[in-house]
Amino acid sequence: MPAWFYDLPVLAALFLIYIVFGCISIFGFWIRRKFLTKRKSFKIISIAQQTSLTFGTLFMAFWIAINWQTLDQLALASENEAHAILNIYSISKTIHDVNCRNEVRQSINNYLDSVINDEYKFLEHGQLSSQTEAQFGKLMQTVYKDIPTETIQDQMSYQQMSNALNQLVGYRTERLDFVNGELNGVLLIFFIILLVLICFWNGCVSNRSNRNFRLTILALFSQNLIILSSAWLILEIDRPFQGHFHIGNNSFVSVANEIHKLKF
Repeated sequence: MPAWFYDLPVLAALFLIYIVFGCISIFGFWIRRKFLTKRKSFKIISIAQQTSLTFGTLFMAFWIAINWQTLDQLALASENEAHAILNIYSISKTIHDVNCRNEVRQSINNYLDSVINDEYKFLEHGQLSSQTEAQFGKLMQTVYKDIPTETIQDQMSYQQMSNALNQLVGYRTERLDFVNGELNGVLLIFFIILLVLICFWNGCVSNRSNRNFRLTILALFSQNLIILSSAWLILEIDRPFQGHFHIGNNSFVSVANEIHKLKF
């Protein structure tokens, strides 16, 4: 979904979904009254409605069950990355060369500051920050190329820093893998088509000649409400950097505060 959808308030996003797909149900009701007036067509419509509703319900229930832990997984990945940054900063005290040590720490602070103040603004719109990528590249260059390795102590410091940085790369990659979500491209088109079919056939089932017309409308309205609310929840969970349930930069802010308290 476009980034502006996730910027909408919860009620506005739900209302938009209800209106769009509600119009599809109304269109289905109009088609039913205009072209599908024969009694024989009702059985076919009922089969189509039940099939689409059953498949759609199973699909959404399966999707929610599989991806429900996405927010927790992202929170854990963010926390691991933040602690990896703190670990690198702590290991930097073993660097014998004072100038190199200060350079490494400055690169760490620059990267951490960019993550907090720049990267998350881009992530909230489904984009990556080129500035943060550049700062991360400078940190890697500082560790891999600028740390001296003349003495055994320097070599041990370099090895520790390299291992810690490799962990940071893995955690960062894991965190940024959540940016685009899983519901994209063909899968997103399939999901939207599924919602359209459910709402359309629900509208077709409505028939004024039915003695329980009002009760039927109420039941179908309830079905649409549940299905569309579940669809909104799926879209929200799929983009954990955006929307109402988004994961922020709290872990990195906490680590930045801890680094500022360190005296070595």
